[in-house]
Amino acid sequence: MAKLRPTAAIKPLLAASVGLSIATAAIAQPAGAQNTPITPVFVEAGEIGQGFLLKRLDSCYLITPEHVVKDNFFANLTAANAARSKGEAVAIQNFGYDLSIMGVSGPAAEGCGASFNELTSTSADVLKQLQSASQLSVSTVSADGARTLTPVSISSVDLLRLYVQPIDAINTPLYQGMSGSTVYVGQTPVGMLQSVDADSGQGLVLRIDRLLETIGPFFNDGLVADLANNTGLNALQQSVTLSAWSHVPSAGSNSHLLTDGDTGTHWSYQPQQGPNYNKLGNYQAHNPVRLTFSLGDNLQQLNSITLANHSKQRSSFIRDFEILANRSQRSAQGWVPVYSGTWMLGQEQKEIDLSKANVAARQFMLVVHSHWQADAEQIVISEIKTSQSLLAE
Repeated sequence: MAKLRPTAAIKPLLAASVGLSIATAAIAQPAGAQNTPITPVFVEAGEIGQGFLLKRLDSCYLITPEHVVKDNFFANLTAANAARSKGEAVAIQNFGYDLSIMGVSGPAAEGCGASFNELTSTSADVLKQLQSASQLSVSTVSADGARTLTPVSISSVDLLRLYVQPIDAINTPLYQGMSGSTVYVGQTPVGMLQSVDADSGQGLVLRIDRLLETIGPFFNDGLVADLANNTGLNALQQSVTLSAWSHVPSAGSNSHLLTDGDTGTHWSYQPQQGPNYNKLGNYQAHNPVRLTFSLGDNLQQLNSITLANHSKQRSSFIRDFEILANRSQRSAQGWVPVYSGTWMLGQEQKEIDLSKANVAARQFMLVVHSHWQADAEQIVISEIKTSQSLLAE
């Protein structure tokens, strides 16, 4: 077989006329693929390509071929949803099988769609789906968010990939710019298109089960279950004080630095050095960093919390965290989880909106479950600020 080439376009434009020609052929195809739980997107990075969005905790991520991203740190997105939402993405991690994960922000992230576990459940019987399938659909998004389906048939299947041929190679071929397109059997995603043979027009598709196995360590790193089972920057903050902590902070890192209003000062924690030093592993999973803050003697309505890291040290950012609240001022019991989320790498401020959660508390706790870089030597928080109001008891 001739050498496979990536399907990402060389030029930074996906021609609208090409998308229209595909749409004409796709009208007759089953509409089920339009109702998939994942959100497909148009991607403009190092090259033009495709991808889809997956949710993890409170954050949204783009899954796209690595060769589409190339050496670019950023990408622009257009989602194939009703609003055709725009978004931006920042590179996080590359994986084998030409896969890359990017963190998504902007309107596209607000309608992220399915979680990793939901997609895994939907695609669990991929082999059964393929055995009974006579025709697949390749879903592609154009630069304006319009979605088209290209009908293809299966040439062969192996443990890693599907090989597909367009039903009508003359009028609806597979072409450059389709890298990252999701391939469906009816409503079920069964793979991601990664390359097209330059001579035969045959498409190489990474099976969805192999794809999910590859990116699984990122989405299911053993910390999400712990989170689930754990029983604005100018906002009001004068009554918030750090009252307790689980790990001794770094030398010279005083607790008042968290609430002094100065983003140029930082609270930090550095794991102990020594022969048994395990990087940041000694606060992850079963021994998280816990910072307890007092809101004062009176019961408060906690509306929002803002975390800030202005240290410019990318290796110092926390990743997964949890917020617990307690109506009591001093009791070690009665902690209730009210929020769990992810602080994106390099994001100087993380805003936590609790306005709809009706959080009444005299103290709250920040629980740090994981870190972005396992070989980093410290975590840093510059400021913690809250917006709150007094409650009548």
